[in-house]
Amino acid sequence: MRVSVFILTTVFLSNDPLGSAFAQHSMGRMMSNVEAEKEARVAIEALIGQEDAAWNKGDAAAFSARVLPQVVFTNVAGSFSVGREPFELQHAKIFATIYRGSILRQSIVQLSFIRPDVVIVDTVAEVSGFHSLPPGSAAVDEVLRTRLEQVLARNDNQWWVASFHNVAIKLSIHASTVPPR
Repeated sequence: MRVSVFILTTVFLSNDPLGSAFAQHSMGRMMSNVEAEKEARVAIEALIGQEDAAWNKGDAAAFSARVLPQVVFTNVAGSFSVGREPFELQHAKIFATIYRGSILRQSIVQLSFIRPDVVIVDTVAEVSGFHSLPPGSAAVDEVLRTRLEQVLARNDNQWWVASFHNVAIKLSIHASTVPPR
């Protein structure tokens, strides 16, 4: 209870409406916002790496393992669904067809902490080795590039995907949107 009171007091006393200046409790100790964000970044980078590894194995169950039961999903073709089951089924379908044997590599462009337990993760996702592409998508140098925005929520000290929204990078804007390597 003392931690909760401290957090509320700090949020109201700071000029930061999101409360990012407060210390947060993690694994039994108090830590500064900077420490907490560094710890979160490491965990989020690991989650993104797990997504890449699952995709590269064509493993829809592993790719879906860290999505919330009510995940909101929009794929690169604009199809929309809510729920882990349709998310996993869609990935099983593409891993067996157009993306069979493909390689995914995500690069984090921006982490935007909304609260200590909610973050928007913007990545550029590159898919190579595909058999064909969804309608409206185009590859440059045999690589499909997309902007993937995931909203992650931390629960029980783990990050979970609450929203997964993927948009193909159009050829005309490709050069200005892909971060340098």
